[in-house]
Formats: sequence, structure tokens, C-alpha cells
Amino acid sequence: MSVKGMIVGAAFSITAAVLCTFIFVIVVSTSLLMAAPSIMYIGVFLQVVVPFLMVFSIAGAQFKRIERVSEGVKWAISSIMAFIVVAYAGTIGSLTTHMVVWGNKLENLAVGDIIVWGFIYGFLLLPLAAPVGRWLILLLVDCCKFFEDSKERGV
Repeated sequence: MSVKGMIVGAAFSITAAVLCTFIFVIVVSTSLLMAAPSIMYIGVFLQVVVPFLMVFSIAGAQFKRIERVSEGVKWAISSIMAFIVVAYAGTIGSLTTHMVVWGNKLENLAVGDIIVWGFIYGFLLLPLAAPVGRWLILLLVDCCKFFEDSKERGV
């Protein structure tokens, strides 16, 4: 397990969370022709930053193992990681963001339904999230290799 890879994975995850939030802002602002309050975008960032930190820190620490496995296993890893991110963002991330942004008022929400639908979203969005996750893992492995090589070059 590489501590340097874990640090690179954590930095990569924060960057990826910011970029995903930015892409969400572009899609929502242009496709729905609506202006959302800026607190909504902060909520989206809060929903994805924690699962990104979890999965990309672990993947960064294990990047040498991920690099050596077959393509099928890489797709399986990507699918599992994408499901974790989407399910977390749809369940715990959604509830946590609601509490942070709008205060501690969960009695107005159907918490059980949010949890059930978060897992349903995880499965339904898997065909979209898995290729994105695969691409992010490839970028992460390249970043880890760059920083691993920079140690040898003396950068």
C-alpha cells in the first residue's frame, strides 16, 4: 500500500469532485434553462466529495495492483466504484447535504424512500457511471505513475 498513491488519490478525488460539480452546473444551467442557487452546487460538491475521497484514495494506494490486472477486472473495479459513489451520493450524501445546507430538519423528508431510491439510482445509472469511473481510474493511474516516476527523475 502506497501512502504517496493515497495522497495523490485524495488530491485527484477533490479535483474530480470539483470538475463533476462544474459539469453538473453546465448541464443544469444549459439543458434545463434554469438558474439554480449557488448553495445547490455546494450541495452537489458535498454529495460527491466524500465517496470520491474514499474510492480514489484506496485506488491510489493500490494503483500498482490495478495496473497489472486484466481489462475485465478493471471494468469490474470501475463498476463497483461507480456504484459506491452514486449510491453514497444518492443516500447518505443527499441526507448529509440536506442537513448541512438547510439545517437539521430531516422530519420533513421521507428518509427511507431516499435510501431506497439512492440504491435504485446506483443500479440505473451504472451504464453511465461505469465508463466515467473507468476513465477516472485510468487518469488516476496515470497521475500516480507520473508522481512515482518524478521520484526517480528527481523532480
